[in-house]
Amino acid sequence: MTIALVGFLVWGHHMFVSGQTPLASMIFSALTFAVAIPSAIKVFNWLATLYRGSILLAAPMLYALTFLFLFGIGGLTGLFLGSLPTDVHLTNTYFVVAHFHYVMVGGTLAALLAGLHYWWPKLTGRMYSEAWGRLACLLVFVGFNTTFFPQFLLGSRGMPRRYYQYAGLLKEHPDFRFLHVLSTAGSYLLAIGLALVAVYLLRSLFAGKRAPANPWGGATLEWQTSSPPPYDNFPTPPVVGDPYDVQNIQYDPDSGGYVRVSTPSPE
Repeated sequence: MTIALVGFLVWGHHMFVSGQTPLASMIFSALTFAVAIPSAIKVFNWLATLYRGSILLAAPMLYALTFLFLFGIGGLTGLFLGSLPTDVHLTNTYFVVAHFHYVMVGGTLAALLAGLHYWWPKLTGRMYSEAWGRLACLLVFVGFNTTFFPQFLLGSRGMPRRYYQYAGLLKEHPDFRFLHVLSTAGSYLLAIGLALVAVYLLRSLFAGKRAPANPWGGATLEWQTSSPPPYDNFPTPPVVGDPYDVQNIQYDPDSGGYVRVSTPSPE
């Protein structure tokens, strides 16, 4: 709620060089720095949730970790744009393009892919290829960073955005050319990774193994019914267990999912 509330009040940080009054710029700069506080709290909240948890490096978790990494970079680079002295130099450069994509695409898209892969067996009743899922995540991660991280370097060196013709600028700054080529190559890699996601998810609808009720070995309520769930979700009243009961999880090649293996309690 704090992120949403303060986030509605930071729009003026896009206008530091537009001619708005110095007082307005200082207020919007302070608000921009303020929104970083609840954002950082959430990042550490997510990281702390992993501590001593039953971590399963399947495709959904890999995308979730990708989200944390990309969103973290997006948030940290936003501090440079919220600072009045540095924003004057970085405004309308490729630094802004990179920051925007790390927050909105790297953060939102990676989180969307994490949720999509996690809920896909429950939604469709089919399992996708775990090997292809991990490979696609690697391609998306490497492709995204190869595409947009060079743009931070370009922007910090003065590369403007929204230019139709770069010939003169590239002649004056030949080192820009390599970073542009690197960014372009990364975009193709990212596109291949996303296309691969679409291919194996759609293929799973027709050729994927039938998903068990609990393909991830989860202890929460939604995994105690069939995949996909029947009408009214549960044919009989479910038994509610402890969602924080950490147990060993092993891969089951027959079902293509994971099963929980109970271990004796230390108590």
